Amino acid sequence: MDAAQYHLAAGGSRVRAQLGLDAANALGLSPTTVLACAAAPELLHNASLVHDDLQDGDAMRRNKRAVWSLYGRQVAISTGDLLISAAYRAIATHPNAGAALRAMHEAVAVTISGQAQDCSAKTPSPKDYETIAANKSGPLLALPIRLALIAAEAPGQDVAVSAGRALAIAYQILDDIADRADDLANGATNICLSLEASGYAPTSAQIIAQYRAHAALQTARRDASALPGNVGSSLMTLADRLETQLKEVAHAT
Repeated sequence: MDAAQYHLAAGGSRVRAQLGLDAANALGLSPTTVLACAAAPELLHNASLVHDDLQDGDAMRRNKRAVWSLYGRQVAISTGDLLISAAYRAIATHPNAGAALRAMHEAVAVTISGQAQDCSAKTPSPKDYETIAANKSGPLLALPIRLALIAAEAPGQDVAVSAGRALAIAYQILDDIADRADDLANGATNICLSLEASGYAPTSAQIIAQYRAHAALQTARRDASALPGNVGSSLMTLADRLETQLKEVAHAT
C-alpha cells in the first residue's frame, strides 16, 4: 500500500480519469457511476506503469524513482497487482458490472498483448510499430468512454475503441520523437528508428512520423464526433492538445 500511494502521489496527467469523468457526466450518469468510470481505468493505467517500469528497467517515473527502483522488484510486482485489484473494486459500483468487467478484461488483455509484442520486438516495421502502440495504450484510453456508454446503455463501443487506438499511436509517436536518442541507446521500440531501418534519413523519418501522428489524430476526431451525445468532446480536447504538441515539435525542427 505504501508503494502504491507513493506511485500515485507522484502525479501524472490523469487523462483516463478525466475521460471517464467527462463522458459519464455528459451522459447524465450518477455520481457513483461517474467515479467508477473514472477510477477503474486510471488505476489500471497506473498498474501498467509500475509493471512497465520494472520490465523495461526504467529507474525514474515522473522525475521520481520508480517503484521497483525504490522498493524492489518483488514489491513492484505486488504493487501493480494491488492497483489492478483496486480497479476491479472500483468497478463494482458500476450499474452494469457484468458488462463493465468484460470490457475491463478485454482492455487489460489487449494491453498485455501489446506489452508482450513490445518486449519481443527489436526493430518492428512502421506498420507493426503502430499495432504495438495501439495495443499497448489504446484499450485503456478507450475504456473510460466504453464504461460510460455501457452504463448509459448507449451505442459506440467499437467507435470508442478505434478512437483510443488512434490517440495511442499519436501519443507514442510524440514520445518517440523526443526519446529517439535514448531509445537508440537502449534498443527500445521507436517509430523514428523503425523508419530509419526502412531506409529513411533521420530528418525524413521524423517528418514521416509527424505525418503519421497527424493522420491518427484525424481518425480520432472522426471517431469522437461519431459518438452519441457529447461523449466524444473530451477525446476531441485530447486530440487538440496532442496536435498542438506536434506543431511545437515541427516548429522546433
